[in-house]
Formats: sequence, structure tokens, C-alpha cells
Amino acid sequence: MKTKWYNKILIILLLLCSFNAFAQNEAKAEIELKLTDKTTNTSHSYKLYGANYSLNNPFYNQDESKLINNGNCSISIELGQIPDEFLLKWMAGLLKNTSGVITMVTINDIKNPRKMTFTDGELAASSESFYVTSGSTSPQMSFYVKTLAIDGTTIFSQ
Repeated sequence: MKTKWYNKILIILLLLCSFNAFAQNEAKAEIELKLTDKTTNTSHSYKLYGANYSLNNPFYNQDESKLINNGNCSISIELGQIPDEFLLKWMAGLLKNTSGVITMVTINDIKNPRKMTFTDGELAASSESFYVTSGSTSPQMSFYVKTLAIDGTTIFSQ
């Protein structure tokens, strides 16, 4: 059976178009938490799957001009590894004077890392799920902080 000449051109065109799909892949990133106990000056680093912060500003009662809420700032993280003894002690409230830095580095743009710096992290909530897959655990936690700076700019201070 003889193929038509345009079938070969069509196949080559389809192959060339498929290479364009590689350019649409998201940039890969690495996120790391470096947690420091300022009392003992001990630091531990943890791989993260994700991190976000939530900021609530102070607000007043409109009728009485009285402060209702002082505002707060919390950070939520999902760990990419099993918690070690240091992190478990912090989760249990045994480490009181902690600070940390969450660094996100895009693999293709390593010269411009993003940094989230906080002081006095105090656990608000934590959970851990267990799976039968290769990523057998997924610890998640939220904690309140007294100060938060993003890329060197302080956005919350209590």
C-alpha cells in the first residue's frame, strides 16, 4: 500500500506541534521551612509541598470606636516529609521562642528566591493524613506569628 505524500507532511506537522506542549509546563519550585529555636539556637529544615499566610487587620466597633479585634496573622504549611522530634516538640508547645524562614525557589529562576520570615510561631492547629501510596503521610499545620515579613517587607507586627 502506497501512502500519499501529504500523509508524511501531516505526521511531521503533528510531531512538531507536540514539542510546543513542553513549553507550557509549569515552572518547578522548591519550598523549604527553616525553623529555629532561639532559646537553644537550634535550627532544623523541612521540605514543604506548600505554604500560605492569612492576615486579619485590627478592626473597631463603629458606634463606640472601641477596638474589637487586635488582628492576627497565621501561616499554613503542608510538609513534604515526616515530622521529626524537633517539629513534634514545637507542635506540642514545648518550644516557645521560635522563628523561621520559608523560602520558595523556582528552579528556573534561582536568583530570585521568595522569603516569608516570621517570629514567635505558635501552633494553632495540625493534622496528619496517612495513605497507602508512595507519599504515605501528609502533615499539615497552621500557626500564629507575631511578625511576618515577605521578601524583606514587614506586613504584620503585633
